[in-house]
Amino acid sequence: MTNSIKTRTITRFAPSPTGYLHLGGARTALFNWIFAKKFNGKFLLRIEDTDKSRLNKDALSAIFDGLKWLGINWDDDVIYQSNRNKEYRAVVEKLLKEGKAYRCYSTKEEIDIYKNKLLKLGKTTKFVSPWREKSAEYKKNEFYVVRLKVPETGRIIIKDCVQGDVTWNCKDLDDLILLRSDGSATYNLAAVVDDNYFNITDVIRGDDHLTNTARQKLIYCALNWKLPKFSHIPLIHGFDGKKMSKRHGAVSVNSYIEEGIKSSALVRYLCQLGLDTGNDDLRHINNIIKDFEIKKIVKSPARFDSIKLNDICGKIIRKTEDKELLEDLIYFLDYNKIPALTIKQQMNVKDSLPFLKIRSKNFQELYEQAKFIIISDVSKISDEYKNLLTDYNIELIKSLSKQLKNIKWIKENINNTIKSFALKNNKEFKDMAKLIRIAIVGTSNSPGIYDMMIVLGKSEVIRRFTSLGI
Repeated sequence: MTNSIKTRTITRFAPSPTGYLHLGGARTALFNWIFAKKFNGKFLLRIEDTDKSRLNKDALSAIFDGLKWLGINWDDDVIYQSNRNKEYRAVVEKLLKEGKAYRCYSTKEEIDIYKNKLLKLGKTTKFVSPWREKSAEYKKNEFYVVRLKVPETGRIIIKDCVQGDVTWNCKDLDDLILLRSDGSATYNLAAVVDDNYFNITDVIRGDDHLTNTARQKLIYCALNWKLPKFSHIPLIHGFDGKKMSKRHGAVSVNSYIEEGIKSSALVRYLCQLGLDTGNDDLRHINNIIKDFEIKKIVKSPARFDSIKLNDICGKIIRKTEDKELLEDLIYFLDYNKIPALTIKQQMNVKDSLPFLKIRSKNFQELYEQAKFIIISDVSKISDEYKNLLTDYNIELIKSLSKQLKNIKWIKENINNTIKSFALKNNKEFKDMAKLIRIAIVGTSNSPGIYDMMIVLGKSEVIRRFTSLGI
């Protein structure tokens, strides 16, 4: 009796560095990473950069940064397809020798003429190359592409773990190009060769790749290679059910870093999109990994809702330890090139987090709430409140500062002093509080006055009060 050897689970994320890491790509990477983690497998990162004309170095850096920010760490070295053309060409030579591929010398203009003629006749525009049956040794010139001979009859069936069985008729497919005229490998060829070479067991990707999968199966079959398991997940749509675009708001991960979304909040929300993981917005990633199952992925497109994302982010911020939140805020400021906090400001922000985080759904809001600590020039009052800065009100605040000088700086004493001062000057407490907010931070939209005054300390509060109107 022989022991069966269980194949180790290996998944991959294979972005093309032509644009920034978008939400759909981030979710694809996340699902692959989670699936590999669940089975103690490997998650590989492959950069599909065979088309040099479309390479964007900034986008490549953003892909790396976005994945690291999300906590999606890959195993082994990054695989660059641009370094593997030797392997791709060797596979193509094998297919040529076996008569399963051929050199096609038809130019783009010739193909367009051919298809336009068929279009006018009301026929399918499938291109049938006149070079299909030439021998492997035949060479007209050096300007050609290499095409795979797609069977003229029969069907291709993909047994998909999410979509079920999906079928195509071979007669509807062109002979797909394997090598471009510059000798570089096409996406479909490179993907198959690399998935086989690196022993990928499970391919999890967007359902917009389904047609590519049909073509890739033809390559697998021509090479007699074992197919991985395929799972095509639904795309992410906007709130209106249409494909995500800029009109729905941010579509790239770096945009959400800029907006101050906490990485664990975006991870949690992406796991809710197209995957039945329950309604617990605070569920830890370890529990999500433990319970992850491909069969829980739904077929219909998910709808992205930024309001829901911010709601989850707010819940997570409120539950996060203050030390971690401060580190996140510092990262947010650095990412957006906002001046860094001084050590004193960091200490004050940390002391303020218990009352700041309950008012903030993201780090942009947290930063705005912490402005009372960060600002130094209190003369910059918001325009909408300048009408309140009458000579009388300015003198009133300065008079209050004299009363505050001689008290012990605790909440109860501050409260009693302000209330008695307001009463003595025939001022409603809420109106007095509004003036105090404006004197401290330049706006009436701020944390509670006592919280701000305690954190800033007596001398800084009095400095701001006495400099009002100067």
